[in-house]
Amino acid sequence: MNNINVHNDEGIDNLRKENEQLKLEIEYLTHELTASKESRARESDKSDIRFKRLFNHLTDAVYYFKIYDDGSAGNFIEVNETACQRLGYSREEMLALSPKDIDGLEAEEIKPIIDDVYDNDSTTFETVHVRKDGGRIPVEIKTHRFVVEGEMYLLSVCRDITERKNSEREIREAKEQFENIVESSTNGITILQDGKWVFANKAALTLFDAKTKEELLGRSIYDMLHPEFHMECKEIVKKGGIHPRLYRVWTTLRGKEVHTEVVSIPTTFQGKDANELIIQDITEQKKSDSMMIQAEKMNVVGQLAAGIAHEIRNPLTALKGFVQLFRSGTIPNEMFLNIMEAELERIDVISSEFLTLAQPANTDFNTVDMRDLVSNVIDLLDTEAFKKSISFVVENNVKETDVNGISSQLKQVFINLIKNAIEVMQNEGTITITFKNHEGFILISVHDEGVGMSEEQLKRLGEPFFTTKQNGTGLGLMVTYRIINQHNGEVNVESKVNAGTTFTVKLPLIAKVD
Repeated sequence: MNNINVHNDEGIDNLRKENEQLKLEIEYLTHELTASKESRARESDKSDIRFKRLFNHLTDAVYYFKIYDDGSAGNFIEVNETACQRLGYSREEMLALSPKDIDGLEAEEIKPIIDDVYDNDSTTFETVHVRKDGGRIPVEIKTHRFVVEGEMYLLSVCRDITERKNSEREIREAKEQFENIVESSTNGITILQDGKWVFANKAALTLFDAKTKEELLGRSIYDMLHPEFHMECKEIVKKGGIHPRLYRVWTTLRGKEVHTEVVSIPTTFQGKDANELIIQDITEQKKSDSMMIQAEKMNVVGQLAAGIAHEIRNPLTALKGFVQLFRSGTIPNEMFLNIMEAELERIDVISSEFLTLAQPANTDFNTVDMRDLVSNVIDLLDTEAFKKSISFVVENNVKETDVNGISSQLKQVFINLIKNAIEVMQNEGTITITFKNHEGFILISVHDEGVGMSEEQLKRLGEPFFTTKQNGTGLGLMVTYRIINQHNGEVNVESKVNAGTTFTVKLPLIAKVD
């Protein structure tokens, strides 16, 4: 009996201990579950806070709303602060609106957009939103479609594209303005690519006698450009860079010859390298200049006539004397014959140069050796220089002297310059003529030891009828400047009072082909 009671007491104690242990474990689990639940709640609250902060600080407006089966949109379910600020509504006011209340497009304009949104998970489009105060904002919207428990919802992210639209408008207006300027220009404006015309304005079409752009575009320029300019044109395209005031002769689509000045500028067209050509028609100016050059040439010929007649009379007198000796019975000998031959050659050189001046001007560009040309001019003017005890010094150590030009016109230039140098000098002195090569050009300087010119006189050089000579017309230098300009060259002048003057003519050498 006692043993049974003892055993019962032990069982009750064990059961009590087990109950206590189970109670402790339940309390621990409850505590852990509670702690876990609280932790998850805290993390969830933190996530919600972070999400709301991010949602409301996006620079793009965000709208969330439901889409019904008929394609219509319900009121906004959620919007961020950017959406409210942009449109000028409070959050409560926004949640009472739907997309159709803020969209500025007409119904027929918005319908295809809605159909696209309804049929695609994601769509991007542009529209206009209307502010509460009536202001309109161009926007770009990217939509994302969601299906929740069988119902469709839309999240729209909306970006203000006012600046982009303003930039696009400015670019469009600038382009239209540029096109208007190009099309209204009196100069031909073209684009050359791979040796073909790819763009031409109205003036260019008129210049080349093209009735439509199709007649000109796609055609090789070498079909129209005078052959003498082909090599130089290819060289310019190859080297690139800006090339101003290029003289070019063309044959139009109707066979008419046109003289032009061209500016070549490197550019791009449809993503490829090209050359923009600005072409000025100088055909009429060319005729006028030609008449002026010819008139000035005749003026020079008239002034030289007396000197040349005197120069020819001297050898003729010698020849006449020898003839009289021979008639009187004097037997011709080697010395007499050599003198007579030298005098005849002198007459031949002078008369040939004089005839060259009197010939009609040749307008074709050919290879001209400037060394020979200047030498011939010196021979022609040597008599005038000799009368005033003026000598010539020629410094010529250059290798390249060939230019592309009109020989008679270039000869007239150096007759003008050297004759002027002789006239401005008193008795005795030296005229120095120097040749130099520099970066594809030949520079020919004519330096005199005359009285020189002031700064004010230098500024007026080349003006019609301005001259520093007592009986001058001023046309000689004007013609000189025009001729060199037409040969794509330059004339530079340096002068000091009582220290002489230097005229330097700069002409492009003929490009050497590798």
